[in-house]
Amino acid sequence: MDITIRRINGDEWRLWRSLRLRAVEESPDAFRSPLAQESAEADESWRELIANAAADPRGLLLVAEVDSDPVGMMFGRIDAISDTLDVGTLWVDPDLRRKGVGRGLLESSLNWARAAGATGAELWVTLGNDAAEALFESAGFRPTTETEPLRAGSELSVMRMSTAL
Repeated sequence: MDITIRRINGDEWRLWRSLRLRAVEESPDAFRSPLAQESAEADESWRELIANAAADPRGLLLVAEVDSDPVGMMFGRIDAISDTLDVGTLWVDPDLRRKGVGRGLLESSLNWARAAGATGAELWVTLGNDAAEALFESAGFRPTTETEPLRAGSELSVMRMSTAL
C-alpha cells in the first residue's frame, strides 16, 4: 500500500470539505461540531476557511492518499504566543486505520512543527477513544489533567494531551 501525505492548497477546499464531512459523519464523537452544523456551511465559507488556513505560514492542512484516493486528513496550527502546535483535526478512514496512515499524518505534522520552530504540541482526544489515545501516546503525547465536555450538552468529555518537541 502506497501512502502519500501532502499539503493541500486553498483551491482544494472541496477535497477538505468532503473529507471533513466524511470524518464528522463517521466519527461524530471525535469532533466538537456536529454534522448538521458542518453540512450547513456555505461553499463560500469553506472556500474562505481553507484559503486562509492554507495561506497561514503557521498552519498546516494535510491529506493522506492511498492510490490517489483521499483517506485521511490533519489540520494543525502553531500558536504564535506559546510556539505550540495545536492539532485540531486528525482523521483516517476506518478501513485504513492501524495501517500507518494516522501515524504518517501525525509524524508529518510534528516534523513540520519542529522545523517551523514549535517547542511542543497538544491536542484534545475524546475519553474512551482508546485507539486514538494509543496512537498519540506512541508519538510521545502524554495525558494532562485537563478535561472538558466535547461540546455543549454532550455527555462525552475530551482530554488534553501534550508533548515537547
